[in-house]
Amino acid sequence: MKARILLLIWAVLVAVMPAFAQESVLGNNLTDDCVTEFDPETDYFPEKVDVNDAANFSVEYFNNYKLVTVTGSTETYTYALVQCGTPAPEGDALPEDAQIVEVPAGGIVTLSTTYLPGLAALGLVDNLVGMDSFLYTSTPEVLERIEAGDVIEVAPAFELNTELVLATEPGLVMTDDYDPGRITQLVDLGIVAAVNTDYLEQTPLGRAEWLKYIALFYNAEATAEEIFSEIASAYEEVTDLAASVPEEERPVVLWNSYSTFAEAWSIPGSETYSGYLIEDAGGIIALGAEAGSGSALLSFESVYDGALDADIWVPGLFAINSLEDILALDARYEDFIAVQNSEVWNYDLDVNANGGNNFFELGVLAPHLVLQDLVAIFHPDLLPDHEFTFFRRVEPAE
Repeated sequence: MKARILLLIWAVLVAVMPAFAQESVLGNNLTDDCVTEFDPETDYFPEKVDVNDAANFSVEYFNNYKLVTVTGSTETYTYALVQCGTPAPEGDALPEDAQIVEVPAGGIVTLSTTYLPGLAALGLVDNLVGMDSFLYTSTPEVLERIEAGDVIEVAPAFELNTELVLATEPGLVMTDDYDPGRITQLVDLGIVAAVNTDYLEQTPLGRAEWLKYIALFYNAEATAEEIFSEIASAYEEVTDLAASVPEEERPVVLWNSYSTFAEAWSIPGSETYSGYLIEDAGGIIALGAEAGSGSALLSFESVYDGALDADIWVPGLFAINSLEDILALDARYEDFIAVQNSEVWNYDLDVNANGGNNFFELGVLAPHLVLQDLVAIFHPDLLPDHEFTFFRRVEPAE
């Protein structure tokens, strides 16, 4: 009798051991391995992300897949990220146009430098197999991988070469949606086109939170949550510091410059990326009332009449070395108070030899560093020992 009971106990243990083993593996997301024995009752993504600041992507979790939705400028894109080693959902479980991606996704090709700091922060640079151009990146880990010959340049002449993309055998290509035809071209070739519309986000933290979007393709949610939490905390800390400044001590900040191409001066409103940065840093947007919550395109004359006395000017110009370079564009700039007081600041401190600007690369992932720069410009007494990351004062020529 005793032997029979022991035999039954052993049989039960043998039966449940695989379940225990599977459960022990799934204390964390599988970032390197595939499932070997599928259990439909198991949650294969115990580590999840919450999307709170970004408005243009969302994720819904199911036991063995994640349904990710991206809002583009004209279309919506859907992705079913299926844990490798488990079956893809069938029938009506997915929208008709959903792209199915096995995760972790493997190799990635990026068509914008914006995504590279996120890959580096998540420890995923070894997955980078291709990128549009080698010229403009500033991310050290990516430069090392390029130097080692581990990355293919897939748009060397600024035109996507799909044969080169196919040669990388990517798990996905991450791209913006400026050219819908490019997305269609990739999908028709059987390549996952993971659309990233971080540029549509209106808030600095909203753009930074797209780190989590990248992480979803690699089951790296836990790392992404930790990194973003640190970024958000640092941003809020600087915002709180600037919030202590009385209204009467806040400088009026003129942003951007006149574009001869657009024949307009783009003035950010309070609910835009630049607008949030200015206000969070303790500044007042010059002509902000004209822009409202969006952006306003004004004539040079309108800005000249309404913002001549702005305390600080951030022109956002390229290839500008001195105030003389700015005045060469239009002599009327000399009448601006910010020019006369040498309070002209440009976000081109960290630009590589080919013109790649780290403000548009690291600055997207690290808005707290951008904000620190702006607080040091607007209220230097609050950060007296600050070392600038992106901004520099535009000085007169020597």
